[in-house]
Amino acid sequence: MTLFTTTFAALVMIAIGVVLNRTGVVNRDQSQILVRITLYVLLPALVLKVLVGSHLSWNLLLVPIVAFCVTAIMAPIGLLISRGLGLGRAATGAVIIATGVANTGFFGLPLIAASQHDYSLTVAVMYDALGTGILIWTFSPIVASWFGRGEVEDAPSIRQSLKGLLLPPMWALIAGLILTISGVHDLPDLIEFPVTYLAAGVLPVVMLYAGIMLDWSGIRDYWRVIAGVSIARLAIGPVVTFAVAVAFGFSGEELNTITVLGGMPSGMMVLVMGAHYRLPVNLLAGCVAVTTVLALLTLPIVTAVVQ
Repeated sequence: MTLFTTTFAALVMIAIGVVLNRTGVVNRDQSQILVRITLYVLLPALVLKVLVGSHLSWNLLLVPIVAFCVTAIMAPIGLLISRGLGLGRAATGAVIIATGVANTGFFGLPLIAASQHDYSLTVAVMYDALGTGILIWTFSPIVASWFGRGEVEDAPSIRQSLKGLLLPPMWALIAGLILTISGVHDLPDLIEFPVTYLAAGVLPVVMLYAGIMLDWSGIRDYWRVIAGVSIARLAIGPVVTFAVAVAFGFSGEELNTITVLGGMPSGMMVLVMGAHYRLPVNLLAGCVAVTTVLALLTLPIVTAVVQ
């Protein structure tokens, strides 16, 4: 299955999620259970399935460093967008994290896993878990607290957020690396079968959640800002990521994978950080919604260019 057919399927699933929400079958509050199922069950299964038996090389250690470098470049671009549009302090913080952090976990991993064509799932896992995952729980709360409330009493909240590094996907990453280094190339059938089926559920569950949670209320008020973030995230992002990955010596399917991940939409977790630190949630929701939908159109283009 190519990325084009995968993104089309994802678009259909998102549309179904929208219908479920609009018809009252599932509301946004009820959909939070989908996040928990994904985070605590499905995503760890996918990470474990990818890593066990995969070929590990030392250059994989450079993958998360690429992610850090990309964010170090994209965040100032978000700041420039904010300055150019004359945004206030809180809106500036929202734009920086929406531009700097991509949705490589809930969106990128399932798309690449479902495509399985000219991509390295191992690289995708390393980029997300040790790259984006660390940025979500460090860069995002620090920036959000600085531009949001920025009060001294928020410091414990930042430390508390670091516990996100110990969520099940990270434990699955550690377990997978240990098993692979120990020479385990296949899981026992009693474990392999349920893990395989659970891993396959990441894409449909996440896309249904995206459709249920799509909120267009902030687009009218912030359309210029959202347009700027969309261009930065979906057009400039993959170019920057490609350049950084080439500079680190990546090529072939590893380069393809990293570049596509660099073109992912704004991360959904920025909504959580933004709400906690009193950044404009409507702006963040608009960025996530628009970039998520547009990414389904831009990612096949990115794929066609890099392959």
